[in-house]
Amino acid sequence: MISAEPPLEERLKALEPPYRSRGEAQVGRLLDRYGIPFFYEQPLIVLDRGQYRRWHPDFTLPGYGWLIVEYAGMSDVAGYMQGIRHKEKVYRANGVGAAFLYPSDLQGYQWHERVMAKIGEASGYRYGPTR
Repeated sequence: MISAEPPLEERLKALEPPYRSRGEAQVGRLLDRYGIPFFYEQPLIVLDRGQYRRWHPDFTLPGYGWLIVEYAGMSDVAGYMQGIRHKEKVYRANGVGAAFLYPSDLQGYQWHERVMAKIGEASGYRYGPTR
């Protein structure tokens, strides 16, 4: 009996980082689709409340000025969003460029173009055709 190979989607998934959420997987696949190299959860040292701490941002984009992309998947939870606002402040205070994506950013028609525009805006790089 000849064994059939698993579907392409399953074979590709085995090569992906172990994403922590569907939203992170969606962002990672988008970056792959556009050929944008990234590091997933690469350690980053930040000064936070007077102490150096090691954080693991969701995505680090070396080709976009080392921009951090964070997926905030629980935007409907108040305590979680307090943490996200704190991250925004710490990144800003440390001079680290960051783009924050939310579940609503990953929905609807042409969501991928909106996400790429958001990344481009946060990094200062323009994505897409010039007009």
